[in-house]
Amino acid sequence: MRPQTFLLVILSILMLQCGKSSDGGHALAPEDATPVNELPDMNLVTMDQQVIRARELSGKSILIFFRPECDHCQREAEAISKNLDAFSEYRLYFVSTDGHEASRKFARDYSLDRKPNVHFVQTTVKEILDHLGPISTPSLYIFSEDRRLVRHLDGEKPIEEILGYL
Repeated sequence: MRPQTFLLVILSILMLQCGKSSDGGHALAPEDATPVNELPDMNLVTMDQQVIRARELSGKSILIFFRPECDHCQREAEAISKNLDAFSEYRLYFVSTDGHEASRKFARDYSLDRKPNVHFVQTTVKEILDHLGPISTPSLYIFSEDRRLVRHLDGEKPIEEILGYL
């Protein structure tokens, strides 16, 4: 294992272990979260290894931070997949720190692969902590066309609640 990969795995584990909630989820203390009012200025790496800046995304966007093995994330992805038509005006960016191969499998498992408005990207734990602070998985950030935050939804939410903010 490369040293950078090993460090990323250790940081991911520490981030999750430090933030486990009493209900067994992956929640991190919301009072520690960094206020976000616009698209964060963080790096995202696409499946074809292109680096894009989240701040430069155009149109209505939703950043969905997830972990492929997280059951809360899996349920939310399944609900999003079943209601994908409702997200047609948005570009969905599923953001993970777990590597492209895990994201590819997740995308296939929840029928989110090959959808024109759904993208799977990677970032680092450091990027997340630097630009958002500690967050839960799943965590959704819904942004308007002018890149302003519409709503941050922390932890697993019913699809009806998510759809209410679109």
